[in-house]
Amino acid sequence: MKIGILGGTFDPIHRGHSYVARCVLRMFSLNHVLFMVSKLPPHKEKDDLTSPFHRYAMVVLDLLDDRDLYPSPWELERGTLSYTIETLQYFARRHPGDEYCFISGSDSLHEIHLWKDYGKLLREHCFIFVQRPGIEVDLDKLGVSASSRGTIRAVCEKERPTIRPGQSFLIAINAPAVSSTSIREMIVSGKQPSADMVSPAVLQYIRRHRLYEKGQSGS
Repeated sequence: MKIGILGGTFDPIHRGHSYVARCVLRMFSLNHVLFMVSKLPPHKEKDDLTSPFHRYAMVVLDLLDDRDLYPSPWELERGTLSYTIETLQYFARRHPGDEYCFISGSDSLHEIHLWKDYGKLLREHCFIFVQRPGIEVDLDKLGVSASSRGTIRAVCEKERPTIRPGQSFLIAINAPAVSSTSIREMIVSGKQPSADMVSPAVLQYIRRHRLYEKGQSGS
């Protein structure tokens, strides 16, 4: 099988996440996409995150009716820092007959050189970097080695590339201009995110547990 792994904190999950997952699934003919909820992302402060329980619960609720998108608690259950290379190595060893690709935003390309063993990541695994609105990426100006830069190529949505180890892609799709940060800021200011930003099930969960409200820790 061909499987995508969409990693993130999902704090909270929103329409943009599922839109990107479906586009990548269709474009690369994947069987399904795992939503890998991070517990302790290396580049984020622990105190800034809502509890893993709530973040995972929101992902489960959001994907209940989608047969091709699945929540994964694997990184949460480990209880340690979430390094992408360890996640990909684990799944490649555990399921050697499957092919995996890691899905991330194009903003990750600007800091990919800071990721653990980034050279090995790009040589031995497949990445799909999704161009985010307002974040342009010039592959020739990435802060990585020439050999690593050569593993990444830009493709258009009409193409049907095949995922394989050692080949990564930069794709541009018309993704919704919504972010978890903007949703949290709206709730803090007393505004209500629209159904175009967050699913009704997730919004109801946020209200029930008073997540992101001023003075609430979300623990």
